[in-house]
Amino acid sequence: MPADYAVLAPLYDKIGLSRATTLFTPELFSYAQTTQDWVGRRALDLGSGTGAAALWLAQSGLNVIGVDQSAEMLGHAKRTRDSSGLGLTWRQADIRGLDLSFDGTDLVVALDVVNDLNSLRDLEAVFTTAFRVLEPGKLFMFDMATIEGLAAERHASGEIFSDEDLLVYGTREFDFDRQASLTKYVIFSRQQSYWMRYDANQTRRGFPVQAVVALLARAGFTLSALTHPNFEPYDPTSSRGERVVFVARKPGGGEA
Repeated sequence: MPADYAVLAPLYDKIGLSRATTLFTPELFSYAQTTQDWVGRRALDLGSGTGAAALWLAQSGLNVIGVDQSAEMLGHAKRTRDSSGLGLTWRQADIRGLDLSFDGTDLVVALDVVNDLNSLRDLEAVFTTAFRVLEPGKLFMFDMATIEGLAAERHASGEIFSDEDLLVYGTREFDFDRQASLTKYVIFSRQQSYWMRYDANQTRRGFPVQAVVALLARAGFTLSALTHPNFEPYDPTSSRGERVVFVARKPGGGEA
């Protein structure tokens, strides 16, 4: 997977892979302020990728640390996201275990990243990290494609992007036994007078919503909200949908 993101990093924004995060970040932040009474100054963006969420949060006045394991994704973020004059820094690290220098965080977000993790054990490690670095009463917010949503993606194959210098095809398959979606990218990039072909794979795993809720509780969080992307309530026993949003609070701090 790291090698695949090295291939995808320079194309990630151009072919629209960061578009959903770019659009959703301000909506999620507004939801936190207006319905969850969140206030704070310091944010941690786990799996920050090419930096769409981290930059927006920094532009909104927060001191932000964007963390990603891929040096190439972070490199692209540094080159393309103008952070001059903003409280935005980047850190290459495994989000399943961060050091104590992140203590004192008011907000942790992890957008379009949970499905990249390999197992429920990995999820629990991320949740434990988020709980440890957060101040009491503060929020951990993330989204996740449901198993139903990943299975539906298998029908969305074909040309993803094309212009004079770039052509990208994607083929999606869903493994019902592993509950995982595999996207195979075939990339043709013009290099002056010839074309180069690159290949990359992206595996996204599905996790039962109720299991994720249970892991949040085991990490110490209180679930403040479980919603669809439009912030309508999501009931894991009866709701259907392709994506779900989790808002979890670290107890304490005198906040509701």
